[in-house]
Amino acid sequence: MPILVSLICPVYKVAQYIPELMQSLLAGVNTDQVEIVFVDDCCPEQSIEYCEKFIADNQHDIQFNSVIIRQLVNQGLSVSRNEGLKVAKGKYVGFIDSDDAISPHYWNTLKRYVQNPENDIIEFDFEEFSDSLPMNNERNITELPSSNLNPFYTEFFVWIRLYKKEMLENIKFPRGMIYEDMYFTMHAFSRSKKSVRISNSLVFYRKRDGSITAKRTSLYSHLLINLVLAIQQTIYNIPQKSELVSQLQKRTLLLMLKGLKISDKADRKIYYQLCFPKLIEVNMLAKQYGSDIIGKINYSLSCLICRLFK
Repeated sequence: MPILVSLICPVYKVAQYIPELMQSLLAGVNTDQVEIVFVDDCCPEQSIEYCEKFIADNQHDIQFNSVIIRQLVNQGLSVSRNEGLKVAKGKYVGFIDSDDAISPHYWNTLKRYVQNPENDIIEFDFEEFSDSLPMNNERNITELPSSNLNPFYTEFFVWIRLYKKEMLENIKFPRGMIYEDMYFTMHAFSRSKKSVRISNSLVFYRKRDGSITAKRTSLYSHLLINLVLAIQQTIYNIPQKSELVSQLQKRTLLLMLKGLKISDKADRKIYYQLCFPKLIEVNMLAKQYGSDIIGKINYSLSCLICRLFK
């Protein structure tokens, strides 16, 4: 059978979470039409070995295909995902983080969409958890409104979507950055001619204090930097240009307010100093493409906060 879905899974320092991930893959995508691309980002512990052992111990039950890529040195999440994209064979590509898990209904819910590939992007929901995996029995599918601006309403996480592989040519995650999903997702939606959004929660996202994005530091500026850059590079492809700029302006206020949660005053100052040039670039986009009154008010408040704290 042809591989219809490739799930790319970078693996690094998450050994304690691998058993739940692997069990969820066995329950949720156990078909030869799916491949899991594990990318070992030079793990300093046994994370990737646990993946290999699970596959070996369950070889008679596992139907999904598996590939393991080994990085010679640790290069981070973006590079790992980019390496996975190079070898993915699926008609659609998705992502899963190795400390998360998928719903047991993942494949059964999505197969009708990937077997009839009329959509460039297939989007679904997620549930957060900290300790115990959610008990998800949702099977009824409700299709919801979808457009190129979806990420501003449903968030930019790459793991809540499947992307048609042929559409992703030359789109890469930015190396050396965090919040890299902003950049990749904006580029993907700018190329999408048709997308579908369904109500089902198919990914379980683990909230943990030790994760990179849970630590609020000046690196949080990468979120705005990646988003503004991606919009500058893709806005010509998106019909709703004024609405896009308005959504960006609204997002800037949210990011300026969240920056106040950076506890270290010196680092907080660096955050606003890094954000201020990006706010100027947002204003340039607004002058060129327009925006609505709510967007303009949000942008003005963003600049006020940034000037006060930079």
